[in-house]
Amino acid sequence: MVDSEVLQAYLKLLRHSGSIGVREFQRLMNYNSPGKAKFILEKLARLGLVERLESGEYKVKEKLPFYLSSYMVLKGILLPRVLVFTIFTTVFALTYTTLVKIPLDTIIAFTIILLPYWIESVKTILTLKKLQKGV
Repeated sequence: MVDSEVLQAYLKLLRHSGSIGVREFQRLMNYNSPGKAKFILEKLARLGLVERLESGEYKVKEKLPFYLSSYMVLKGILLPRVLVFTIFTTVFALTYTTLVKIPLDTIIAFTIILLPYWIESVKTILTLKKLQKGV
């Protein structure tokens, strides 16, 4: 599974454009030795997060593996998919209630329907932050 150090390395690689060598990765992560950088890169490759090119450099794979399928990458940022759906549904419900005069019980129903999505979104974001910090 992905530990906090590997996840931090993966998130930094997502923001890095193009392929990266071991020494460059060592500098990016502020590691003391190239051995540790190579170890982390190889672990990322075994997990299916990066691929090793023929040149010996590593590149982040475009498609996330199955165990990270509940996330999506948007401009180098790992986001929970549920958050995207939650925001879209909330904006739709707010727009609908603003444009159409609807009764209060319908607004309460929208709120009750959206509440579990917001709870799940916040829990997923907090879990990701804990993994990044290594807690």
